[in-house]
Amino acid sequence: MYLHSHLLSTLVLFIAAQSLGKTWVPSHCRSPIGAVCNFVCDCGDCSDEAQCGFHGASTIPSMSIPFSCSFEQDPCGWQDISTSGYSWLRDRAGAVLDGPGPRSDHTHGTDLGWYMAVGTHNGKEASTATLRSPVMREAAPTCELRLWYHTASRDVAELRLELTHGVETLTLWQSSGPWGPGWQELAVNTGRVQGDFKVTFSATRNATHRGAVALDDVEFRDCGLPRPQASCPLGQHHCQNKACVEPHQLCDGEDNCGDRSDEDPLICSHHMATDFETGLGPWNQLEGWTRNHSAGSMVSPAWPHRDHSRNSAYGFFLVSVAKPGTTAVLFSPEFQASVPYNCSLTFYYYLHGSEASRFQLFLQAQGLNTPPDPVLLRSHHGELGTAWVRDRVDIQSAQPFRILLAGETGPGGIVGLDDLIMSNYCKLVPDVSTVQSCSGSEALALCPQTSMKLPLEACEPGHLSCGELCVPPEQLCDFQQQCAEGEDEHKCGTTDFESASAGGWEDMSIGRLQWQRIAAQNRKLARDADRDVPGHFLSLQKAWGQLRSEARARTPALGPSGPRCELHMAYRFHSHPQGFLALVVVENGFRELVWQAPSSSSSSSKGWTVEKVLLGARHRPFQLEFVGLVDLEGPGQQWAEVDNVTMRDCNPTVTTESDREVSCNFERDSCSWHTGHLTDAHWHRVKSRGSEYDHTTGQGFLMFLDPMDPPARGQGALLLTRPQVPLVPKECLSFWYHLYGPQIGTLRLAMKKDGEEDTLLWSRSGTHGNRWHQAWVTLHHQLEASTKYQLLFEGLRDGYRGTMALDDMAVRPGPCWAPKSCSFEDSDCGFSPGGLGLWKRQSNASGQAPWGPWTDHTTETAQGHYMVVDTSPNLLPKGHVASLTSEEHQPLTQPACLTFWYHLSLHNPGTLRVHLEESTRRQELSISAHGGFAWRLGSVNVQAGQTWRVVFEAVAAGVEHSYMALDDLLLQDGPCAQPGSCDFESGLCGWSHLAWPSLGAYSWDWSRGATPSRYPKPTVDHTLGTEAGHFAFFDTSVLGPGGQKAWLRSEPLPATTASCLHFWYFMGFPEHFYKGELRVLLSSAQGQLAVWAQGGHLRHQWVQVQIEVSNPEEFQIVFEATLGGQPALGPIALDDVEYLAGRHCQQPLPSQGERAPVSVPIAVGGALLFFMFLVLLGLGGRHWLQKQRCPFQRSTDAATSGFDNILFNAVGTPRCGQVGDSASMLNDGKARSGGPGLRKRRLAPSLHVQTAFQQPLSNIPPSFLGSSYPPRIHHQQLIDQTRPGPSGQLTQHLALPRFFSSSSIWWLCPLV
Repeated sequence: MYLHSHLLSTLVLFIAAQSLGKTWVPSHCRSPIGAVCNFVCDCGDCSDEAQCGFHGASTIPSMSIPFSCSFEQDPCGWQDISTSGYSWLRDRAGAVLDGPGPRSDHTHGTDLGWYMAVGTHNGKEASTATLRSPVMREAAPTCELRLWYHTASRDVAELRLELTHGVETLTLWQSSGPWGPGWQELAVNTGRVQGDFKVTFSATRNATHRGAVALDDVEFRDCGLPRPQASCPLGQHHCQNKACVEPHQLCDGEDNCGDRSDEDPLICSHHMATDFETGLGPWNQLEGWTRNHSAGSMVSPAWPHRDHSRNSAYGFFLVSVAKPGTTAVLFSPEFQASVPYNCSLTFYYYLHGSEASRFQLFLQAQGLNTPPDPVLLRSHHGELGTAWVRDRVDIQSAQPFRILLAGETGPGGIVGLDDLIMSNYCKLVPDVSTVQSCSGSEALALCPQTSMKLPLEACEPGHLSCGELCVPPEQLCDFQQQCAEGEDEHKCGTTDFESASAGGWEDMSIGRLQWQRIAAQNRKLARDADRDVPGHFLSLQKAWGQLRSEARARTPALGPSGPRCELHMAYRFHSHPQGFLALVVVENGFRELVWQAPSSSSSSSKGWTVEKVLLGARHRPFQLEFVGLVDLEGPGQQWAEVDNVTMRDCNPTVTTESDREVSCNFERDSCSWHTGHLTDAHWHRVKSRGSEYDHTTGQGFLMFLDPMDPPARGQGALLLTRPQVPLVPKECLSFWYHLYGPQIGTLRLAMKKDGEEDTLLWSRSGTHGNRWHQAWVTLHHQLEASTKYQLLFEGLRDGYRGTMALDDMAVRPGPCWAPKSCSFEDSDCGFSPGGLGLWKRQSNASGQAPWGPWTDHTTETAQGHYMVVDTSPNLLPKGHVASLTSEEHQPLTQPACLTFWYHLSLHNPGTLRVHLEESTRRQELSISAHGGFAWRLGSVNVQAGQTWRVVFEAVAAGVEHSYMALDDLLLQDGPCAQPGSCDFESGLCGWSHLAWPSLGAYSWDWSRGATPSRYPKPTVDHTLGTEAGHFAFFDTSVLGPGGQKAWLRSEPLPATTASCLHFWYFMGFPEHFYKGELRVLLSSAQGQLAVWAQGGHLRHQWVQVQIEVSNPEEFQIVFEATLGGQPALGPIALDDVEYLAGRHCQQPLPSQGERAPVSVPIAVGGALLFFMFLVLLGLGGRHWLQKQRCPFQRSTDAATSGFDNILFNAVGTPRCGQVGDSASMLNDGKARSGGPGLRKRRLAPSLHVQTAFQQPLSNIPPSFLGSSYPPRIHHQQLIDQTRPGPSGQLTQHLALPRFFSSSSIWWLCPLV
């Protein structure tokens, strides 16, 4: 069944199916095998184009969405055919911490997206990883393959894209680098391919390369042949196979019909076609051209891999072998005058390898006594890729004429020609002798006059002569006038298009569209943007190219430019949704989108719109490029036009007062701060709105960065100052920053100086709560005349869910106060070691640190930094002191808490003392505890009405191989909290929300109800009961596909026989959508134990929980937020966490709206469970249980004290038959990972669990567990209070009786 193509909407079908290399077609649409994977949707749902290396997406022929594969659902049929361990697989970004692959995919730009990847391989032999597509069929001449790849020059030796059909394998593209950072786009034209073919993408590595490569977003554009139709639209040609093609596609050297009937010799017999397969035909060369082919003749990397005529490496073509700076000329025989009919020449040219290469077509009139200069009809230059590009010229001449084809190669470039086709109206002049060379005076008239030698007094080639000046190329278009009349800045982008030079804008298009300078009267309803009288402007027009590629118009090389450089223009744009008009900056091979016209699909406006675009400071050379795509053949009028382009304030040497303003609140403008480039992520100056609020007034302006808006792929976004001249040796920079979101990345500040590496001054990673924080950095300068510096903020895209913001920058002379927080990641924060300077800032990244912890506390990795002192007696004898003193802190207006994390070696290092120096020194804390493998939290209450310092003293014990370490100092308002406790009013206290990569790298956050947020949260806290109160919360909706869970961990707590954990939680999930889950884990060196779990059954209220915990060794309490199913929009929040060490939980008294558990349901439940137990005993014990696939399991191992890695479900019940399993057994029946550090062990006999059910009696599951092991009792008791649910039903508690002996554990299966 054939459907008229423009009636079908976009259809996408992802169906995973391929077996033994044969494509599976759904039974509801039985297409012939030749119609499968042929880029044409023969089935109504396009299912015949699924698993073809792409998925069928659209049948709209003109502006179609391409057949594509993003690898989000499956590999789309692509298969790894590698023969070694170096191979391809479907992978997700961020799956491996600090892995060699990309941090984000290209489709979504996040760590949740998928791609095909080759991982690192440690083999010493060279190897190739090859990814092959399924069998595809019948590619049209216009077929274009686009994909995105990610690698680096050090990773692979070569990348190659090949197409195999029949016995021939065509190389579509190959590269040995260098490759730029991030995702790179590759676009190649396959040419007409008859029958079956396959595409392969391969990466080759050797012993010196890691081999990491990624591939994403493969697209096939315009690859389908036209459909058969009963009749064709007026003017089109009806092929023998009933397809329809345009008249200009007849006899153009390409099989557009699909059966070559449009190239039938009966139709094309009067055309003069030269394909160079057997020679030059009627054409003659003056010099510089040679006839060659690709097979075995690759003389340079830019050499064509195939010809156009046969689309084969064995086909012949012409290439220019003229040296750079000289011209190769090919000329036609003499033709008669073409009046009254147009003679046309269709030709295919190739420009690749150099921006300096150029191809030109001239018309040379004949028959005159003095031959005139050749007339330029076509000019193409630059890097156009590996495609053979079609063009056509129509010639109307009153005199006989010749056609001259001139090729000028740039360094490393190739100019090629193939398939020169003269139309039937081109009549030869008989018996005209040919010209043999360009050396004689007669022949000079045939040579392009552009290559004539300049007069002796003229400047060197490439220089501009103006008056007595010779302006070198690097000073042309540099926004600084050298010539008196400004000739050196005339063709540099600024233009009203009234001059034929068009301000230096040159069309670089290779497809069916081109940019042309046209007169307004040639365009209905069009008027010049400058005035009412007709004028000229730049407009998208039809072109002769065969590809659907967008049209491009580009300036000459520009720059350098200043930070205030702007482009002003007027434009008109109207198109269907797939069309676009954009401005791109091309710099060092990188293309940056700086502006795009709004969609006009619903607009009927035909007027001009004035726009200005900030270009900013850029290095030379860069080029501007207008890129446009509209469907001029589609229904309705569509257009894209540009006029009155002006470059303003681009001179980099002109500065204003604001260019020296580093201090800035961004209310008036951005002062000296401007955005960096070479990345598609950008800082934006925005006005406060919603969750984006500034610090200055709450309603003003701020600098804002969302790593996902617009969809970005770059590493990060840059915000930097103009170069500054230091005035004093030390300055203090203060600023306010906002880092917020469950997976936000890193914000860092660096100092940049020419000729030096950037100096990292400050950095923060991960969420810091929904509030503004102030930071201070002391800037150290060398006062020299030539010394200039720039400050650079960089927002890294190593996290994707959240936002970054900056506001209220200020610089003052002199050093800063001591910072309120210090992680030692960037510097020593101004701490000065006393005496012998034994305190050192270090990391263990190399693994060779002579002493100190294996990891820091901030990042919990070996790459993190901390301060450490070696207390071995050879450096610090027993009783001697090594001090570490901070800079001065500013006086405090209220009591504060100074917290720090310390690490003591296993061998007793001595005593760590903490002093506060105000007017006098006083000791506040002394720590002499034994060491271990964990970082521990220390805290000191601080009250200081004057400037003060903190001093850490290490008093040595005289023990070999001993040390003390410090990390993560933090000064917060308010008194210090008790260990394990927090009301979250001043922060997270000692609770850590570090994102674990193995759990999805998500973090708990901190906020209050009154603060605007893009994430859902409670409107009031529990502590104050108002929107001004604070709490910890996590939005589970961000977990999504691939997301796992987020942890909030306490500081290490000492062993306890009985302590009480008391907290309040909040769940805000939609009605009947109980997917979020909160769990409480106890984590120690022995593993993890889930002691409580709750789904979102109770919503939109604060609920109280008490858990009695015990453990014979040091442990941490972990709050885990996770999902029980598909993502749901809703928060989980915590408040008023209180850990009562050494105290049993007390049964709280019933309060208003709260009910104490009643005894009757408990008795009934106990009786039912006891009856069930008796029934099971009567049915036969172990043998019966084994027959029912529920084995009798017993543990009699004498385990050491402590708990093991047993994770219980929400009612404390492991699943049947899963003793000692390291998975979490939840009430949804799914096994979950237990998180980092799990160990698989049997249940220790010293563990007793008694769990209460927080469920209605009718929902009590029939499975349960009870056990008792004297004499050591580790008892978890849950007392859960709640108010009545929405239906008024009270939740009730059921205590489980202890049935079993002290030497075994029985697992009972439910009867049903």
